[in-house]
Amino acid sequence: MQVLFGGTFDPVHNGHVVMAESLVKAFPRAIIHVIPNRQPPHRKSYVSSEHRLAMLGLAMEGIPRVLVNAIELGRDGPSFTVDTLRALREQFGGKESLVLCLGADAVRVVDEWYQPELLPELCHVCVLNRASQSTVIPGVLSSYHSTDTLSDLNQKACSLLVYLATPDIPVSSTEVRELIAKNEPTLPVPSKIADYIKRYHLYQGIE
Repeated sequence: MQVLFGGTFDPVHNGHVVMAESLVKAFPRAIIHVIPNRQPPHRKSYVSSEHRLAMLGLAMEGIPRVLVNAIELGRDGPSFTVDTLRALREQFGGKESLVLCLGADAVRVVDEWYQPELLPELCHVCVLNRASQSTVIPGVLSSYHSTDTLSDLNQKACSLLVYLATPDIPVSSTEVRELIAKNEPTLPVPSKIADYIKRYHLYQGIE
Protein backbone atom coordinates (compact mmCIF):
# COMPACT_ATOMS: atom_id res chain seq x y z
CA MET A 1 0.00 0.00 0.00
CA GLN A 2 1.18 3.49 -0.92
CA VAL A 3 -0.33 6.40 1.05
CA LEU A 4 -0.09 9.82 -0.56
CA PHE A 5 0.03 13.03 1.49
CA GLY A 6 0.54 16.04 -0.78
CA GLY A 7 0.60 19.77 -0.37
CA THR A 8 2.47 23.00 -0.92
CA PHE A 9 4.31 22.79 2.44
CA ASP A 10 5.17 26.48 2.27
CA PRO A 11 6.63 26.04 4.83
CA VAL A 12 6.24 22.63 6.43
CA HIS A 13 5.07 23.04 10.04
CA ASN A 14 4.36 21.03 13.19
CA GLY A 15 0.87 20.10 11.98
CA HIS A 16 2.29 18.46 8.86
CA VAL A 17 4.73 16.44 10.97
CA VAL A 18 1.99 15.27 13.33
CA MET A 19 -0.15 14.32 10.35
CA ALA A 20 2.64 12.25 8.81
CA GLU A 21 3.18 10.48 12.15
CA SER A 22 -0.58 9.82 12.38
CA LEU A 23 -0.58 8.24 8.92
CA VAL A 24 2.34 6.00 9.89
CA LYS A 25 0.30 4.71 12.85
CA ALA A 26 -2.94 4.37 10.88
CA PHE A 27 -1.34 2.48 7.99
CA PRO A 28 1.27 0.22 9.66
CA ARG A 29 2.25 -1.65 6.47
CA ALA A 30 2.27 1.30 4.05
CA ILE A 31 4.86 3.67 2.70
CA ILE A 32 3.78 7.25 3.33
CA HIS A 33 4.68 9.48 0.39
CA VAL A 34 4.89 13.15 1.34
CA ILE A 35 4.60 14.95 -2.01
CA PRO A 36 5.37 18.66 -2.43
CA ASN A 37 3.69 20.46 -5.32
CA ARG A 38 5.92 22.11 -7.88
CA GLN A 39 3.30 24.62 -9.04
CA PRO A 40 0.01 24.38 -7.13
CA PRO A 41 -2.93 24.90 -9.53
CA HIS A 42 -5.12 26.77 -7.00
CA ARG A 43 -2.63 28.77 -4.95
CA LYS A 44 0.74 30.47 -5.20
CA SER A 45 3.96 29.31 -3.56
CA TYR A 46 6.23 31.77 -1.81
CA VAL A 47 9.62 30.07 -2.02
CA SER A 48 11.18 27.73 -4.56
CA SER A 49 10.33 24.07 -4.76
CA GLU A 50 13.99 23.33 -3.95
CA HIS A 51 13.70 25.09 -0.59
CA ARG A 52 10.36 23.46 0.18
CA LEU A 53 11.77 20.03 -0.69
CA ALA A 54 14.82 20.58 1.50
CA MET A 55 12.69 21.66 4.45
CA LEU A 56 10.42 18.63 4.04
CA GLY A 57 13.43 16.35 4.07
CA LEU A 58 14.58 17.87 7.35
CA ALA A 59 11.12 17.79 8.93
CA MET A 60 10.39 14.15 8.03
CA GLU A 61 13.87 12.87 8.85
CA GLY A 62 13.73 9.91 11.21
CA ILE A 63 10.01 9.14 10.82
CA PRO A 64 9.84 5.47 9.76
CA ARG A 65 8.25 4.58 6.41
CA VAL A 66 7.90 8.22 5.37
CA LEU A 67 9.32 9.03 1.95
CA VAL A 68 9.58 12.61 0.70
CA ASN A 69 8.63 12.04 -2.94
CA ALA A 70 9.68 14.69 -5.47
CA ILE A 71 7.62 13.18 -8.30
CA GLU A 72 5.82 16.46 -9.04
CA LEU A 73 8.95 18.61 -9.04
CA GLY A 74 10.28 17.14 -12.28
CA ARG A 75 7.19 18.05 -14.32
CA ASP A 76 6.56 21.35 -16.06
CA GLY A 77 3.32 23.23 -15.58
CA PRO A 78 0.76 22.95 -12.78
CA SER A 79 0.95 19.97 -10.42
CA PHE A 80 -2.27 18.10 -11.20
CA THR A 81 -3.09 15.25 -8.82
CA VAL A 82 -4.44 13.09 -11.65
CA ASP A 83 -1.07 13.23 -13.44
CA THR A 84 0.72 12.21 -10.25
CA LEU A 85 -1.68 9.32 -9.69
CA ARG A 86 -1.20 8.11 -13.26
CA ALA A 87 2.58 8.17 -12.82
CA LEU A 88 2.39 6.29 -9.51
CA ARG A 89 -0.05 3.77 -10.95
CA GLU A 90 2.42 3.13 -13.77
CA GLN A 91 5.24 2.76 -11.24
CA PHE A 92 3.46 0.43 -8.81
CA GLY A 93 1.10 -1.41 -11.14
CA GLY A 94 -2.64 -1.76 -11.45
CA LYS A 95 -3.11 -3.97 -8.37
CA GLU A 96 -1.28 -1.80 -5.81
CA SER A 97 -3.46 0.05 -3.31
CA LEU A 98 -2.97 3.82 -3.70
CA VAL A 99 -4.53 5.94 -0.95
CA LEU A 100 -4.91 9.67 -1.56
CA CYS A 101 -5.20 11.58 1.73
CA LEU A 102 -7.22 14.78 1.61
CA GLY A 103 -8.03 17.33 4.29
CA ALA A 104 -11.48 18.88 4.56
CA ASP A 105 -10.43 22.01 2.64
CA ALA A 106 -9.17 19.94 -0.30
CA VAL A 107 -12.24 17.69 -0.33
CA ARG A 108 -14.55 20.69 -0.68
CA VAL A 109 -12.92 21.77 -3.96
CA VAL A 110 -12.26 18.37 -5.56
CA ASP A 111 -14.96 19.07 -8.13
CA GLU A 112 -12.82 21.98 -9.37
CA TRP A 113 -9.74 19.82 -9.96
CA TYR A 114 -8.40 18.78 -13.33
CA GLN A 115 -10.18 15.58 -14.48
CA PRO A 116 -11.53 14.69 -11.01
CA GLU A 117 -13.88 12.09 -12.52
CA LEU A 118 -10.83 9.84 -13.04
CA LEU A 119 -9.98 9.61 -9.33
CA PRO A 120 -12.11 6.51 -8.52
CA GLU A 121 -10.26 4.41 -11.09
CA LEU A 122 -6.86 5.56 -9.86
CA CYS A 123 -6.96 5.63 -6.04
CA HIS A 124 -8.78 5.29 -2.76
CA VAL A 125 -9.55 8.49 -0.85
CA CYS A 126 -8.85 8.90 2.86
CA VAL A 127 -10.52 12.00 4.31
CA LEU A 128 -8.43 13.45 7.14
CA ASN A 129 -11.23 14.39 9.49
CA ARG A 130 -10.26 16.78 12.26
CA ALA A 131 -12.64 17.15 15.17
CA SER A 132 -13.17 20.88 14.58
CA GLN A 133 -14.15 20.44 10.91
CA SER A 134 -17.13 18.97 9.10
CA THR A 135 -16.60 17.43 5.69
CA VAL A 136 -19.18 17.38 2.93
CA ILE A 137 -18.36 14.91 0.17
CA PRO A 138 -18.70 16.59 -3.25
CA GLY A 139 -20.46 15.04 -6.22
CA VAL A 140 -17.34 13.78 -7.96
CA LEU A 141 -16.56 11.49 -5.02
CA SER A 142 -20.09 10.08 -4.81
CA SER A 143 -19.10 7.07 -6.93
CA TYR A 144 -16.68 5.94 -4.22
CA HIS A 145 -17.80 3.12 -1.92
CA SER A 146 -17.55 4.10 1.74
CA THR A 147 -15.94 1.85 4.31
CA ASP A 148 -15.31 2.23 8.03
CA THR A 149 -12.31 -0.09 8.05
CA LEU A 150 -8.87 1.05 6.95
CA SER A 151 -7.73 -2.51 6.30
CA ASP A 152 -10.34 -2.78 3.52
CA LEU A 153 -8.10 -0.51 1.45
CA ASN A 154 -5.59 -3.36 1.23
CA GLN A 155 -8.08 -5.56 -0.57
CA LYS A 156 -8.54 -3.37 -3.66
CA ALA A 157 -6.41 -0.98 -5.71
CA CYS A 158 -8.86 1.93 -5.75
CA SER A 159 -12.46 3.23 -5.43
CA LEU A 160 -12.98 3.12 -1.63
CA LEU A 161 -13.51 6.14 0.62
CA VAL A 162 -12.71 6.17 4.32
CA TYR A 163 -12.55 8.75 7.10
CA LEU A 164 -9.57 8.96 9.44
CA ALA A 165 -9.81 10.91 12.69
CA THR A 166 -6.67 13.04 12.95
CA PRO A 167 -5.22 15.39 15.57
CA ASP A 168 -6.39 19.00 15.41
CA ILE A 169 -3.18 21.02 15.31
CA PRO A 170 -4.16 24.71 15.09
CA VAL A 171 -1.43 25.91 12.75
CA SER A 172 -1.19 26.72 9.05
CA SER A 173 1.58 27.72 6.67
CA THR A 174 -0.15 31.09 6.27
CA GLU A 175 0.13 31.64 10.01
CA VAL A 176 3.81 30.68 9.97
CA ARG A 177 4.52 33.17 7.17
CA GLU A 178 2.66 35.90 9.07
CA LEU A 179 4.69 35.22 12.21
CA ILE A 180 7.91 35.44 10.20
CA ALA A 181 6.79 38.76 8.72
CA LYS A 182 6.27 40.03 12.28
CA ASN A 183 9.76 38.80 13.29
CA GLU A 184 8.27 36.56 15.96
CA PRO A 185 11.09 34.60 17.64
CA THR A 186 9.12 31.37 18.10
CA LEU A 187 7.51 29.55 15.18
CA PRO A 188 5.23 26.44 15.20
CA VAL A 189 7.71 24.51 13.08
CA PRO A 190 10.43 21.95 13.89
CA SER A 191 13.62 23.62 15.13
CA LYS A 192 15.51 22.44 12.03
CA ILE A 193 12.98 24.26 9.86
CA ALA A 194 13.18 27.46 11.90
CA ASP A 195 16.97 27.36 11.52
CA TYR A 196 16.69 26.74 7.76
CA ILE A 197 14.25 29.63 7.27
CA LYS A 198 16.54 31.95 9.20
CA ARG A 199 19.68 30.78 7.37
CA TYR A 200 18.23 31.44 3.93
CA HIS A 201 16.15 34.49 4.91
CA LEU A 202 12.97 32.88 3.59
CA TYR A 203 9.53 34.51 3.65
CA GLN A 204 10.95 37.97 4.28
CA GLY A 205 8.85 40.91 3.14
CA ILE A 206 5.74 38.81 2.42
CA GLU A 207 2.53 40.70 3.07
